[in-house]
Amino acid sequence: MYRQSDNTRSDTPLIYALYIMLSCLFTSLLNIIHSIYILNIELSPVSFIIPAFAGIIFGMMLAYIKLLSKRLQEMAYTDALTNVYNRLHLAHFLEAEIERVRRYQGTFSIILFDLDYFKKVNDQHGHQTGDKILQRLTKLVSAANRDADILARYGGEEFIILASATDLKGAARHAERLRRDIENYPFGLSRKITASFGVAEYKADEDIDSLIRRADIALYNAKAQGRNCVVKAD
Repeated sequence: MYRQSDNTRSDTPLIYALYIMLSCLFTSLLNIIHSIYILNIELSPVSFIIPAFAGIIFGMMLAYIKLLSKRLQEMAYTDALTNVYNRLHLAHFLEAEIERVRRYQGTFSIILFDLDYFKKVNDQHGHQTGDKILQRLTKLVSAANRDADILARYGGEEFIILASATDLKGAARHAERLRRDIENYPFGLSRKITASFGVAEYKADEDIDSLIRRADIALYNAKAQGRNCVVKAD
């Protein structure tokens, strides 16, 4: 339903080239038709080349505007470093999921997690290494998530998963699988990278802030219990 893709930016040059070709072709044809049938200019090399050239220039401008609009949309919805949804856009998904549950019943859960002692990684290995770890982490988690799951960067090394149509027990199982995957993943450091998880299931008539607050308390308890574990909210 909401499958996130890692290929958004890699597809951009191909999409841009397609926009250029279609825009140039369309505007060139319009210019030629306008010149011949509206302005009554006789068909000649000049009457063909000038509107065609003008169409190419205008088509490139249209393609550039389209590409710029796409990039602005990506900046508004996704995190620039990890290419997953950002905190602001996650709120839209949460609102839609709450509305779905209130209208059609069912349930959903959220999984809040962050990397343990990540500040030490940045301090010892530099922020570039830390950035690469976050990028690898999001790819690892995205691959393990279902198509309907929403992964977003909540801030720093903290992430959140919206697990649609999933109760507390199912979300906790998924969180535990992710915890093991992260612990066993070769991030390229001499030390293991681990994560702590807080899991909360939506309660009837609960708002977004309350749901996230309960997951955050569970995450805090996971850290208090020694980190690298999953704690369910009350």
